[in-house]
Amino acid sequence: MKKLLIITSYLGFFLLGGLTFTYFSTSEAASITKKIEVVQDKISYYVDKVEKVPPEGQSGFIYQGTTYVPMRFVAESLGEKVTWDGKTKSVYIGDVPKFISLKDVKPIGSEEDHFFHNPSTVVISTGEKFEQSYQLGGYHGGGAVQDHTVEYLANGNYKGFETYLAPVKKLVAGSSGIGSLKIYADNKLIYDSGSIKDKVKVNVNLEGATKVKFEIVGSGLGILNPKFVQ
Repeated sequence: MKKLLIITSYLGFFLLGGLTFTYFSTSEAASITKKIEVVQDKISYYVDKVEKVPPEGQSGFIYQGTTYVPMRFVAESLGEKVTWDGKTKSVYIGDVPKFISLKDVKPIGSEEDHFFHNPSTVVISTGEKFEQSYQLGGYHGGGAVQDHTVEYLANGNYKGFETYLAPVKKLVAGSSGIGSLKIYADNKLIYDSGSIKDKVKVNVNLEGATKVKFEIVGSGLGILNPKFVQ
């Protein structure tokens, strides 16, 4: 299982001595905290041949052959600003994108989409809870929604689309998966999730697209906080 190593002192300073890191896995319900030992040594930083010295307390370190450096110091040394979104555990270097929830976008041919206009809280198979989300096979206003297709006018206004897909209940052994999502840009297929077994991140490029269409199939699939990116 691949894990993402996130340094708890990303945007502030590195704690010296016994460092604590948090590992986040996209298929686990909760984070795992694990103390590790690192090698601390003097690290010199150069940007375009000019030496840059980090503030006191922001020393880098080496762990299992990989050198970790203070992100804010490095980014700002390159002339970029750094923004940390604690809610989504995201680091932005440079401009922060603008997100537009799918519920706030008018679909082609209607004032609102009967599925995406009414988000709710969805609990997926790992026990994680997501707001502003949707469940195929769950009840949305008039009844249970299963297979669903909707198209939006983009006119080149969106850089991309982001969401997570996940089963809302544990799959039985040997299952081939549950539900799937296809995304079309100007009638060309640009993403096909296939049958979903674990939580997966969806991040597609929509630059230059005039129309975007979503085809969702199956019951028990969670579509988690879907949004366009400007």
